[in-house]
Formats: sequence, structure tokens, C-alpha cells
Amino acid sequence: MKTKNFLLAGLLVFTVLFIVQGEAFAKLPRDFQEFKARYEKEARAEQGALHLFFEAVYCYLNVGTRDEASKMLRYATHSSQPIERMNTLATFVERMKDESLHHIFRSYAVGATPQNSYKMSPDNFKFEVARRATHPDGDVTLYIKSSGADSPRPVRMRKHDGLWYTTSVGSITTKVRDPQSAADAKRNAHDADYDPEPQPEPEKPTEETDDDPDEGFW
Repeated sequence: MKTKNFLLAGLLVFTVLFIVQGEAFAKLPRDFQEFKARYEKEARAEQGALHLFFEAVYCYLNVGTRDEASKMLRYATHSSQPIERMNTLATFVERMKDESLHHIFRSYAVGATPQNSYKMSPDNFKFEVARRATHPDGDVTLYIKSSGADSPRPVRMRKHDGLWYTTSVGSITTKVRDPQSAADAKRNAHDADYDPEPQPEPEKPTEETDDDPDEGFW
């Protein structure tokens, strides 16, 4: 009986550890070192590499993690220098920095739609590959769905030393349908009832003045 209870306890501990580890890997990487460690394992599959690429993108959209994300994207695209210096990635970087265009990148997450303003969780997302094409040079193109586009967008992948890298990302930066919130704002721009509520200005601290300029000098 004791042996049976011991085995059950061990199985329970293993299950808990497995669940915790799985949840940890579902979250965005905290820094480049964590990203790189995961890449060595998960990028041996094409879709694993592409998922990590999008994780790096979502990190870049956040100004607070942008510096680390820049290193992640340099690694994921197999670029020889920081992505901000790559002419071929200029539009990609520009649109990641433009907050009004962040919905383009969120549109590839399953469940993010124009109707819900492309709401999604960067810590827990999936994307859908519509089809896969191979090239004579060994490259692979994955066509991924965007809920804001009429047809899947191609992303080219290349293998180096056993790992897959995302080498062509121009198509995923193409604009998609506006989020519902933005569409409503455009349609009703002439109607003052749809103007955003003005934000109250912060109160300025009042300066204390002395009624008696000589007070305190007696």
C-alpha cells in the first residue's frame, strides 16, 4: 500500500511539473537568452520556428521589451546585423513601431478578427497554415491565414545547421482590414457623439505663498 501511494505521489509531482513547464513555454520569452535557448529546441520544426518568430514580433510591439526583441528577430531572420539597419526589413520594422498598425501582426493569431479589434493574447496564441510549398533550393514557404485578409500570406523559411529561420517577411506586413473600433471611428467621424471623452488634465500642485514676507525671520 505504501509503495502504491509513493508511486501515485511521484506521478502527481511529475504531472504538476509538466503542466508548469508547459505554461512557462507558452509565455513570451523574457529576454534574448531565453529565446535563443528555446530556439535551439523548437526551431528544428518549421512551424516551431515561425511561432517563435511571431513571439519575437509581439515582444517588439511592446516598447518595454523592444531592445531584447530586436536581438530575437535578428536571430529568427538570420540577419547579419540589427534588423533596424537592414534595408530589406525597413517596412517590417517601421510598421512594428507604428502602434496604429499593430493589428496587422495580431491578425495572424487564431481568434483575432476585425470584429473583436484583433484581440488576442501574445502569451497564448496559435496560427493556421493554409498550405506548404517547397522550393528546389530546399526553402519552404508557409502560407499563413490572416483574419483581415482574403488570402493566406506567404512566409519563406530556410534551414541552417538543422534550424529553420524566417527569411522573407514582406508579405505579412501588408495592411489588413481595419479593426472594428477604427472602422467605426472613420464612419462616424462627422458625429460629435462618437468623439472620445476628453481626458481631464492633471491637477497642478499649488504653490504656497507667505502672506507676511517677514514671517519666520523674527
